[in-house]
Amino acid sequence: MRLLLVAFVSLIALGQQQSWPIRSLAIEGNRLYPSEQILALTGLAIGQPGNQRLFEQARDRLLATGVFETVGFRYGPAPSRDGYAVVFEVAEIEQVYPIRFEFLEVPDRELRLYLETAEPLFRETIPGTKEVIARYAAHLERYLKETGRDVKITGELTSDRPGELYVMFRPAGAMPVVADVDFTGNQVIPTGTLREAIRGVAIGSRYTESRFREFLEASIRPLYEARGRLRVAFPKITSERAPGDIRGLKITVEVNEGETYELGDVRVEGTASLDQELLQAAALKIGDLANFQEVSAAIERVNARMRRDGYLKVATRAERRLDDERRKVDLVLVVEPGPQYHFGTLRIEGLDLHGEHEIRRIWGLKPGEPFPADYPDFFLDQVRERGLFDNLREARAEVKLNDAALTADVTLLFNPPRPERPPSTFDDPLRRKPRP
Repeated sequence: MRLLLVAFVSLIALGQQQSWPIRSLAIEGNRLYPSEQILALTGLAIGQPGNQRLFEQARDRLLATGVFETVGFRYGPAPSRDGYAVVFEVAEIEQVYPIRFEFLEVPDRELRLYLETAEPLFRETIPGTKEVIARYAAHLERYLKETGRDVKITGELTSDRPGELYVMFRPAGAMPVVADVDFTGNQVIPTGTLREAIRGVAIGSRYTESRFREFLEASIRPLYEARGRLRVAFPKITSERAPGDIRGLKITVEVNEGETYELGDVRVEGTASLDQELLQAAALKIGDLANFQEVSAAIERVNARMRRDGYLKVATRAERRLDDERRKVDLVLVVEPGPQYHFGTLRIEGLDLHGEHEIRRIWGLKPGEPFPADYPDFFLDQVRERGLFDNLREARAEVKLNDAALTADVTLLFNPPRPERPPSTFDDPLRRKPRP
């Protein structure tokens, strides 16, 4: 019996090793990468002898690229009955990230052109697997060596902002940090003002140009847009080692301040019958300096007006259209009201029955009415001004939204208990520790 089993297993193994010409090759399941590029990586060709061991090796080569979650294969007689028809089934890694380069001192376009010729499965977005990152880094090292620079390249998955990951390739070693920032080309705003505005976010941060431009957009652009300089640009950013014993980089920003713009046409859209009332609430005047700090304040005035009608999650954005010839900017304040909330229930804590009755008597909202977001605080201010209660130390309001029912429940807390504070020797300034 054992001899028969051994013989049977040997026959199976022999069949698996038997070679027949490959008559067709196909890829199934691919979406990101062309079949021709994938087939080239298998190392197989039409007409060559094939068997299961060769197909397994081809599968392993595809898995080693780092761009596939899984790779399988199947094979059988070709329609001609004189060889194999082979199909590879792939599942691609669909989570891919853009690639960037830092401190390689070569234009991005040249690096991307080289990668396109060197990498069989080149894409502008790649999986963040160690195999892919290592292979791209090796391509870049080879290119730099061909141009006379022997540099070790490292790649890593990183981000400048939450949720915006990318793969960055740079020289190996510690990432440089920003030690100093200077500006050139600025006249409207003094250099000291610009340096002070960006110092808090930039100094000591890890430097990449893309991240630093985020700092400029967040910290410097608003200063210019408050002065109507809506075309301000930062065409050139250079980095060098900081002078003296300072460790880090000195970043120099070239500023093109642009021209001053005035407000042109201003409209409000998104609320139909309320558009004109909201335009009055915005209080932006045609012909005034296009001060976008004031535009932000106008947006808040519009939102506050909407919240008074129960639109507690209103969102408004300013869409701008610049007329460079007239140096004017037309604005459309686009309002997205969101759902309207109505008053639900009122709870009162910290008062006796007479006090609670009086509060409920003068409370001005009825269940089902649109809920003004600022009413609870306004109401408590009125209670304080009228002096309704002696020894009123503190009063505050808590609002709980029910998103399913679109209601707002209010709790008014009068003289809420204060959290206990742990004892401290600093409570008594004359307290002294006795000498041992």
